[in-house]
Amino acid sequence: MTSIISRRRVNQALASILMTTALLATPQAPALAVQQEEHVVQPGETLSGIAGLYGTSVAALAASNGITNADIIWVGQPIKIPGRAATNSVVTSQSQNAVNLRIAVDNFLQQPFIQRTIGERVYYSFTPVKPGQPRLYWFQSIRNHGHENLSALAYASLDRCKEAQGMLHAFYHAQNADGGFPYIVTAETGAGITTKENITLPVLAWQALQIYNYCGDANFLRTSLDAGARNDDWWWLHSDRRDHGSCQGLFFWKELWETVRDDATLATWTATGGAENQCAVDLNAYLVANARALATIARELGDSRAALFDNRATELSELMNKMMWNAEDSFYYGVARRGGQVLIRDIGGLMPLYAGVPSSDQAAALVTRHMQAGGDFHSGFGLPSLGKSEPGYGSALRWQGGMWPSLTMMIVKGLADYGYLETAQHITRPLVEKIGAGPGHFWEFYDSETGLPSHAQNYIWAATVLPMAEFAGLQP
Repeated sequence: MTSIISRRRVNQALASILMTTALLATPQAPALAVQQEEHVVQPGETLSGIAGLYGTSVAALAASNGITNADIIWVGQPIKIPGRAATNSVVTSQSQNAVNLRIAVDNFLQQPFIQRTIGERVYYSFTPVKPGQPRLYWFQSIRNHGHENLSALAYASLDRCKEAQGMLHAFYHAQNADGGFPYIVTAETGAGITTKENITLPVLAWQALQIYNYCGDANFLRTSLDAGARNDDWWWLHSDRRDHGSCQGLFFWKELWETVRDDATLATWTATGGAENQCAVDLNAYLVANARALATIARELGDSRAALFDNRATELSELMNKMMWNAEDSFYYGVARRGGQVLIRDIGGLMPLYAGVPSSDQAAALVTRHMQAGGDFHSGFGLPSLGKSEPGYGSALRWQGGMWPSLTMMIVKGLADYGYLETAQHITRPLVEKIGAGPGHFWEFYDSETGLPSHAQNYIWAATVLPMAEFAGLQP
């Protein structure tokens, strides 16, 4: 408990200092050093980022340094800066980005996302709606949903623990008697008996653990363990979502909407005639991560069920490595319920990193081959949701290549856990810089090459850039 509370106090103190500094003083430009022509590459930096730091262009840096591929630079490499002095310190720029990001996310979440509070429960809209404002679009309605709920981590980071915990309490209140969580939860949603329709993806226990790491509320953790254990039992004991045939015990989605990647034309789903006809990598990764979170929570509370959750996570993780890992391609693929791997590379195949499924060797192969320079998931802005070599890929196309903050945050967490901070920072930094630049940059998703925004502006899960930056080591 001591380390968690200490982390919260550090965050509180830092937030206070950063806010005061930004609001009461105009940031001073970093002092110029004695004439200097070189910049030493730091972890996570890109050539485009360095060009922006010094007010030059990628082409100019490449020409001055004999760089033929702008995507390939390395930590410690000296980069000659044409025509101007370097700044005193790269840390100055990084620190200012951290200030700007925290302020931007705090201001963003001050908007009226929270629509109703009933006791401990908090209900929100996906985009802010002022009192009396007409609700014209589906994302303006009042409802809690699994992926949008990941924004609770941003609330918790900003010490808004009541809101963060309340977003989960809304689900706990609506949990059905058999342990299943409804797909959408509103203020009118009460607990049912059996879970038959669409469900919330199994990520709430993982969310609860992250919130506890910020807020340190043991009572919230006990409630989360009870609700999470019942939900884990639903998946393993009561649901009809496990295929013991071709999938040998892996789990499957019941229909497209549950996946959040709800493009009916996405090759991942069309390859099996629908999401319900395959045991998908992302779902099984969610279940492993959730079970591991429950085991951690149980140990923190001295609950004997920790061993049960550990065993479930181990069983499913081993099954994923047996059935889904393709050693030749160094990638995780879904398994068709009629048999065979679904050889489509999409963001779901990266989710095992977040769940801790790969061995260190598997993670190294996956990251170096697919997520670093030249790989299918190495892009100019964030992380594409579909491999760039796949048919139908487009960097601005929803789940066929667009960059989505919520799923990206989880994969960044996995990269950091495996020690791939440079890759995590390459993915995270462009979004940090965009959002830290000022208001108007929070969107539902982005072009994964240019960063151009798309669909709903001021979308709540864009706030996950704050915990994403923390996981990547770009935010104190």
